Amino acid sequence: MTNPANNFARQYGPWALIAGGSEGIGLAFAKQLAQVGINLILLGRRTSALQTARQALANYDVAIETHSIDLSNAIDGEQLQAITADKEIGLLIYNAGATHGAELFHERPLDDALGLIQLNCHSPTTLCHLLGQAMRLRRRGGILLMSSMSGLTGGAYIASYCATKSFDIILAEGLYQELQPFGVHVMALIAGATDTPAMARSGIDIGQAMAADDVAREGLAALGSGPVLVAGENNRAASVLFRDANRDQTSTLMSQATAGMYGKSFPPR
Repeated sequence: MTNPANNFARQYGPWALIAGGSEGIGLAFAKQLAQVGINLILLGRRTSALQTARQALANYDVAIETHSIDLSNAIDGEQLQAITADKEIGLLIYNAGATHGAELFHERPLDDALGLIQLNCHSPTTLCHLLGQAMRLRRRGGILLMSSMSGLTGGAYIASYCATKSFDIILAEGLYQELQPFGVHVMALIAGATDTPAMARSGIDIGQAMAADDVAREGLAALGSGPVLVAGENNRAASVLFRDANRDQTSTLMSQATAGMYGKSFPPR
């Protein structure tokens, strides 16, 4: 009988690069990949968090590298080339994020919006281009871009965040069509409220949240089956409402939900 773990490793190994791999969903991905023998490169902003992640992965029989990189700043192409040059990376997971908070667009510095564009648009595009080309030539591999329910519509107080997470979904859909003939699987994984350290630090009331392990497990299981997956039954049901309602309704719903979570007024005043 064929071992499913061996099939997974053949398609996506021997190395995976996880941007935003030090905690939360990124670390959940790392643990599940290590279980099937895939070596790991973890990128993260905080060296201490990366060290903690390495300790959490110490019992797995895989190679682990960690590199402190702030993906909300322009990526150093030479640094990335040095990190990846001697490794066959079969899987890219872009999970980098930041506690973005909620404020009106014109009441925050422009640099906040530009930082989100760098983090959620420029950096994943750079990594997809750098690593996806080699996957295309090898005719195997995978790219998984983490997105958010916020990327399904615009919303007050998180206008820039919504816009940039929408970019990740559309990029994944396009690359899915381009790379599928070459044996490379691409997917945007859309998460809703998830129990992660970043969400805990934000101090918001997220209600019933998914476990990070469950989000990662659903994503890895679905990779190769289509360009977009909404993680969690409740989130999938909500996404149908977004799909069927008009855009004014969906952006109003998102704005109301955001205002409620962050203790803001809606309509803004």
